[in-house]
Amino acid sequence: MLTERGGSDSEYSDVIYGRVISISPLKVQISNSMIIDDNFIVLGKHIGSFSMSGSLTTTEEKKGKDGEKPKTEKTTKPATFTFDNSLKVGDRVTMIRADGGQQFYLFEREGG
Repeated sequence: MLTERGGSDSEYSDVIYGRVISISPLKVQISNSMIIDDNFIVLGKHIGSFSMSGSLTTTEEKKGKDGEKPKTEKTTKPATFTFDNSLKVGDRVTMIRADGGQQFYLFEREGG
């Protein structure tokens, strides 16, 4: 199907792997001779520092009165969780190359 469309490989999207070599400005090395910078990189929403809403359930054990069994009390409250998934020099990243190689969508860091 793709061969029927014609065109060169650079017109298609594909998955690219790279390594972060600089944070400010952001630079990613994708081959021995090719380095792209933040002018060509779009970061996914889970790269960097971000917050998410959710709920937090806590369980508390309260002592019973003399001779009574302790009581367990659960409480659920809304909460906001902040995550720091910032890139670091040396991180291996996964990107999607698009727009004939003029745009790279960085959507994942490999590992922890």
